[in-house]
Amino acid sequence: MAIQNSTSATMFFKNISDFFQSNVKHLCMLFSFFMVIVGLFFAHKLWVSHRERAAQYDFSVLMTEYETLLREKDAQWSELLEKFEKNYTKHSYSSLLPYYLGYKVQILLHQDKKDEALETLNTMIKEMVGSPLIALYETERALIQLHNDNNELQNTGLKTLQTLAHDKDNMYRDSAQYYLGSYYWAHNEIDKA
Repeated sequence: MAIQNSTSATMFFKNISDFFQSNVKHLCMLFSFFMVIVGLFFAHKLWVSHRERAAQYDFSVLMTEYETLLREKDAQWSELLEKFEKNYTKHSYSSLLPYYLGYKVQILLHQDKKDEALETLNTMIKEMVGSPLIALYETERALIQLHNDNNELQNTGLKTLQTLAHDKDNMYRDSAQYYLGSYYWAHNEIDKA
């Protein structure tokens, strides 16, 4: 019995050896193909990393310019807006795109272009699906709507702010509650505040 097991093990290894010898060319091609796929995968990861790094660098430069303009009396917001729009287009595949739009909203508000800011904010919120910051930007949208001349937009903003203030899953609920209380206080509805 031991001799038979030894013979079958020898035959098994001989069959494997024969298979490799007869298919060396095909196995080398398969291994080479696999290595090319792995190489392409890592090259793509490297390229994406480089692209994100460039977007982050440009974004940080623009953030610095924004902070500088905040301190100036006669800030040239239109020039900075053009730079943000240019970089938004340049880095169109970056994960930072919604944040470029966030700064664009702030610049538009400094220029008193509330309708454009609201449109941009709506686009930004649509692009941020699943982000934990959505509620924060929804609060900002509600505040812009509350300060609009259109009664319908004001009502929408108030309803949104109420929803955000009462949402227990909203991690920025305290901000929404603060602004909702401030709204009620400003409108002399102290009981609701």
